Order: sequence, then C-alpha cells, then structure tokens
Amino acid sequence: MARTTGDPAKRRRFIARIKFWRRSRVGSDVTLGILKYKVVSKPSKRFQFAKVKAFLRRIKKSEDYKYSGSFQEAIKPVLIIAQIFALMPVRGVSSKFAEDLAFAWSSARTYYALVTILCFGVVSGYLVAFVTNVTFNFDSVETLIFYLSIFLISLAFLQLARKWPAIAQEWQLVEAKLPPLKSGKDRRSLSQQIKWITIVATTCSLVEHMMSMLSMSYYVNSCPKIPGHPLDSFLYLTFSSVFYFVDYTHFLGLLGKVINILSTFAWNFNDIFVMAVSVALAARFRQLNDYMMREARLPTTVDHWMQCRVNFRNLCKLCEVVDDSISTITMLCFTNNLYFICGKILKSMQTKPSVSHTLYFWFSLAYLLGRTLILSLYSSSINDESKRPLLIFRLVPREYWCDELKRFSEEVYLDNVALTGLKFFRLTRGVVISVAGTIVTYELILLQFNGGEKVLGCFDG
Repeated sequence: MARTTGDPAKRRRFIARIKFWRRSRVGSDVTLGILKYKVVSKPSKRFQFAKVKAFLRRIKKSEDYKYSGSFQEAIKPVLIIAQIFALMPVRGVSSKFAEDLAFAWSSARTYYALVTILCFGVVSGYLVAFVTNVTFNFDSVETLIFYLSIFLISLAFLQLARKWPAIAQEWQLVEAKLPPLKSGKDRRSLSQQIKWITIVATTCSLVEHMMSMLSMSYYVNSCPKIPGHPLDSFLYLTFSSVFYFVDYTHFLGLLGKVINILSTFAWNFNDIFVMAVSVALAARFRQLNDYMMREARLPTTVDHWMQCRVNFRNLCKLCEVVDDSISTITMLCFTNNLYFICGKILKSMQTKPSVSHTLYFWFSLAYLLGRTLILSLYSSSINDESKRPLLIFRLVPREYWCDELKRFSEEVYLDNVALTGLKFFRLTRGVVISVAGTIVTYELILLQFNGGEKVLGCFDG
C-alpha cells in the first residue's frame, strides 16, 4: 500500500481492479442465481414428475421381484390361516425358506392342535352314543360322519405336520434345479392362484355357515329349547345330540359353537389344501414343459434332453413323496364330498319348512358340487401335465432326435403320475368322469326310496 499511495496512477489502476473483481463476483453470483432459477426452478415440475415415474418403475420392478415363485412362498398364507384353526402346527410357516420350518411337540401350536383334536374326539364319541342308543336316522348318521371325518382329518394333518419340513425342503431342492422363471408374471402366478383359491373357498364357506345359522334361527324363534333365551336356544341346537347326555350351560354352549366353527373350517380346508398342492405340482410340471416347448424346434443336444429327463424324474419322485404323505387326506377329502353330495341330492326332493332352509340347502349343494368339481380338475391336471411332453417331443426335428430323447418319451408314456387316495385310485380325468357317473347311478336308486318327505318343522311329529 505504500507504493500505491505514492503513485496515484498505480493506485487508480489498483482500485479499478478491485472494483472490477467485485463486480465480476457479484455478477457471477447474480448470473448463477438467474441460471439456477431458469435451469432448475422452472423445470422442477418436470424433474419431480420424472422422479415420480422412476419411483413407480421401481415399485413395479420390486413387485416383479417380490415373488420368487417357490412353493413355500405360495403356500405360506394357507398354512398361516390353517394354524389359526388348529391345523398344521409347524413352526416357521411365515418364512419363504423351507429350512426355517420345524415341528416340535413342545409348542403352543401343537398343544392347540392336540386340544382341538381331543374335543373332536369327545364330540364324535357322544354322537356315536346318540346314534346307537337314542335316534338312528339319516340326519343323526350324517352329523356323526361329519364330526368323525373331521376328527380323522385333524389327525391326518397332525401326522402331515411332522413330515412337512422334510417335504418342503425336498420340494425346494427340486425347484432349484428347474429352468428359472424369468418374468415377474410367471413368478407371481402360483402364489396368486393359490391365494384366490383360498379366498374364494373360505368366503363361500363363511357364507354357507352364516346361512346355516340363519336357517337355525327358524327353530330358535318358533320352538325355542330354552324359552326367553334365544342365544342359549341357538347354542343348544348347535350341539343338541351332545346336550342329550350333558346338562347345558352357557360355557358349554359357547365351547360347542367354537368346536362347530373349527370343524367347519377343517372340512373346507381339507379341499383347499389338496387343491393348493395339486396346483403347485402341476405348475412345476408346466414350468419344465414350457421350457422344453421353447427349445423343442431349436438345435438341441443329448445333454439338454438328459438334463430335462433328470428334472422330470425329480418331479415324479417329488409327486410320489407328496402323495405318500397326503394320500389319507385326499381319500378323506373325496369320500367326504361324495357322501355329502349323495346325501344332499337325496334331500333335494324334500319340502323345506322355511325360505331360509331352502336358500341354505341349494347354496350348500351348489357350493359342494362346484368345490368337488374344481378339486377334481386341479388334481387331474398333474397327470395331464405329466403326459404333455409326449406332444412336445413331436416338435423335435428328425436330425436332433437321439436315444436319450427316445428313453425320455418311453418313461413319460409308461409313467402314471398322479395323486392317489390311499393308492386305491388315481386322480385322472377318466376317474373323475367315472365317479360322476357313479353318483348319478346311486342317486337314481336312492331317489326311488325317497317319497314325498319333508324337513320337519317345529310342530311336525
């Protein structure tokens, strides 16, 4: 500063540089602010909209990869609902991995299931005593068969729960060796299909149960067992055969209604579970078949068909392992449905005492017929998919035909892959048609012995 103060020219030039530097700083800040306003502020809406679109794309992508396509992932909601109603007491069912599954006798789930089984057994014992000592007719025998079958179903599911962790792990190993599911739609398909089966069947079961309670209100209002106490009269009628031997109390009435709800769910869950397993097995065969279909017309090698054959054999072995574990449940499922279909069709000519009885009866019959038909189609689809490779092999060009493919086709032709009912019958489309014909034949015979009967009202003897 001593030099500039002595030289006015230099001082002026120095001050001019400082002012220029300050103006340039201010100008640059202003210009930068204007640029920020113009470049950033104005297109901010466009920028935010792009962020929203990117966020939606990420959500869609995460939804696609949310599902792995595994059976354990798909069956998880079914098993969780089952445990609410004292079935399949297996630990770790909320996990997507089969390694997390375990069965233990010292578990709250198992204790809950054992207590429920004990209640079903006690009720069945009282009903046997009622049928043999008090009243032997079609209605009392039908109630006995219902609760006795529920008792056997609950025992079968307890036995299955002990084997289920090993079955799930083997299923997971077989799935890991199959050609991967590439699209998100394919990975979601099995889980969504089982979910819809569960929702529809459970909803219809709930509607049927509500209509049953509504039809029972006819007797509660017209001829109450405990006058002045409609709730107690309703609870008494729910277990009237048991209360013939045991004095009614409000607690026992509520306990009887809880047992009735648990038994109704177990009766429907039996079909839901077999449908879910059938859909999953058929989906795995379809996964392999779709892969072979895509590769059939392309140049293929012996190793390719050898790997496909190994996967097919693994699926056949898995189906056999699953069938060995659930064949009792399948047998109970179909015999139960056939018995109650015959019984309801036999009662279709009877005059009903009220409109609520009529609505309940026809809805119950339609639901039972539809459920049995869908169950039969789902179960037979396993056999259909196991035979589908024979159609795929016809698409292979002659120059790529090999001995391995010939052995593969012979195995597919000779194997009869299907679920069974205790090995007495295999669930194929032919068996389904035969059973339907048998139902019609027996109904024609039974209807000849069913005169103009009616469902007894309050004052009918």
